[in-house]
Amino acid sequence: MRTDELCAALTTWLERLMPVDDRRAALLEALAARDGREVDARVCAELQAKARRFSRHLDLEWVPEGGLVPDTESRGWPDPDPAEVAAKRAGIAAERHGDVGVLRVDNQYPLALAAPFLSEALAELEGARAVVLDLRANGGGDLDTAMAVLGWLLGPEPVHVSDVIYKDGAQRWHSLPRDQPRRPAAALIGPRTYSSGEAIAYHFRSQRLGPLFGGRTPGAADHVVPIVLAEHVRANLPRGYVVDAVTGANWEQVGVAPDVASEEADALSRALEHLGSGA
Repeated sequence: MRTDELCAALTTWLERLMPVDDRRAALLEALAARDGREVDARVCAELQAKARRFSRHLDLEWVPEGGLVPDTESRGWPDPDPAEVAAKRAGIAAERHGDVGVLRVDNQYPLALAAPFLSEALAELEGARAVVLDLRANGGGDLDTAMAVLGWLLGPEPVHVSDVIYKDGAQRWHSLPRDQPRRPAAALIGPRTYSSGEAIAYHFRSQRLGPLFGGRTPGAADHVVPIVLAEHVRANLPRGYVVDAVTGANWEQVGVAPDVASEEADALSRALEHLGSGA
C-alpha cells in the first residue's frame, strides 16, 4: 500500500465517522497526501503526528506481521474479558488518610463489570469528611462508569454533565445519582490522565467540585472507534466530540490544566494538605 492509498482510506472513514465541521475539514486537508511511498511504521507515525494536530486521540498503528482484514463497517470496541477485569478489580481502589477518603480510578471498564468494585470501594469511604479522586493513571474508557464516579461526588440528584455530538445526532449524559451529600473534594491529574479520564477531570472542574492537583493532561477529547484500514494498519478514528454542559467547550488539544501544579508523585500530599487530612 502506498501513502496516498492509506490517506484515501483514512479520508473515506473520517468522512463516514466525523461530524461535519471546520475541524474535520482541516484534518482532511492535512491528510490529503499525494505521496507514493510504501507505507511502513515511519509513514504511520508521520501521518499520526499530522492528524493529532486536529484530533489528539487519532492513532495509527503499523502491524509488521500483517494479516489484518480491512473493515467495511465499524465494529465498535470489543468486550473486555470479565476475568481480566476482576483480576484488576476494575482498576478501582480506595484508601483512607485520616478522615479523608481517596478513590483511585485507573480504568473505566464497562459499568456492568466495574460496578461491584466501585461499590465496594465507595463503601470503604463511607463517612469520609472529604474525598480525593485520583485520576493520575486513568487512560479512559466507559462513560457510564465516568458518570457513576461523578454521581458519587455530585450527590443524590442527576446532573446534566455533557453532550456527545456525533454525525447523526447527539447523546446527553447525566451523572448517575448516589445517595451521598457533596463534600469537600479534590482531584489528581497528570500526563497519564487521558481521554475519558480527562473527561472526569474536566467535568469535575466545570461542576465546581474542587481543585485539581498535578500536571496538565494530553488533550484527547474525541470519542474514537477502532478501524482496520489495511492489511498492516489499524487505527482509532474520531467519531464524536464532547460539549460540557457548563462551559459549552471541551479539552481537545489544550488538555486539562491543574489548579495547583505539582509533580505527579507529590499531588496526593498536596491535595491532602489542602483538605486538612487528619492523617
